[in-house]
Amino acid sequence: MTTSTVTPEIVAFAQGVRAALADLPAEEVDDLTEGLEADLAEAYAEDLQRELPDPAAYATELRAAAGLPMRTTVKTGVLAGLASSWHETRADLAVASRRNPALASAVDFLVELRPAWWIVRAWLAAWLVAWFFGNERGYGMAGTWWLVFAAFAVISVQWGRGRWQGRGVPALIAIGNVIAVIAFLPVLAATDDPRSSAGDFDRGFQSGVDATVNDPAPDGLTFRGHPVANIFAYDASGKPLRDVQLFTPDGKPLEPYASQSDDVPCAANECSTVWQSRQLETGQPVFNVFPLGTVAAEWDDQAQQTVPKPGATTVVPKAPFLKVPGVLTPKKVANSNE
Repeated sequence: MTTSTVTPEIVAFAQGVRAALADLPAEEVDDLTEGLEADLAEAYAEDLQRELPDPAAYATELRAAAGLPMRTTVKTGVLAGLASSWHETRADLAVASRRNPALASAVDFLVELRPAWWIVRAWLAAWLVAWFFGNERGYGMAGTWWLVFAAFAVISVQWGRGRWQGRGVPALIAIGNVIAVIAFLPVLAATDDPRSSAGDFDRGFQSGVDATVNDPAPDGLTFRGHPVANIFAYDASGKPLRDVQLFTPDGKPLEPYASQSDDVPCAANECSTVWQSRQLETGQPVFNVFPLGTVAAEWDDQAQQTVPKPGATTVVPKAPFLKVPGVLTPKKVANSNE
């Protein structure tokens, strides 16, 4: 028994035929092209040297056989040109890959991954829209934005299957694919850290891959190139201290997060918890009182930002050591050296 394989050039040809029939209702296009790929694959299996005809000419023959009117309007404009170029490029690549066995195998493998790409581009589209409104959260989105992603996924899959393609849709798909490919790496760079922000995405997009600034804040603390999220102090006897205020030599608060910012710094992935500022007797909130505590958080649709949950209790992380070696006074050091 012979198994017919749908090659990449057959897929590109079938899409070109459907694009040439795009002025017809979707139901008629489905009726005319139903089983097209399978029929062509069977014909190729019988005659490997057979060349595919021009998709537009083949579409014209289908119209005539079905008694449908010929296409009298000619699409012009940027979108039509992009769609035409997209289909022509895909057809050329399909023919070129067939002449190179190694390239053909690679293309066949990529064709099998198309369903995964449909989901990825839907996620990219939803993430970019959420980012535009400031609602992206790491690799995911907050609240109802998951419904937006689900809607985009359905549309993307249907488009990938050749469905729901009315006038102008092929051009939109071509443009969307180009944008998705360009934005893929910068979006991954921006989502690599749960504390990333829209500014991180802008910087990652400009650099192309990994220029995202992943510091807790623009003026955050670092130690040997790594962000410092919290500080634990110990007294001279080696016991942990609480509520320690730290300052720089010029008297500025030593803060890992900007106390004057409206953004609440995330302490966990998806911002399920946030760092809690401390309040001075002057009423000013600060982040230089260590160790910092965390509090459970939630997304506030009205404020359009993450906020601490009402009534949530602040949790102070445990110190890394219950006790550290004490510090010798100068007198004790002198005595020990005698």
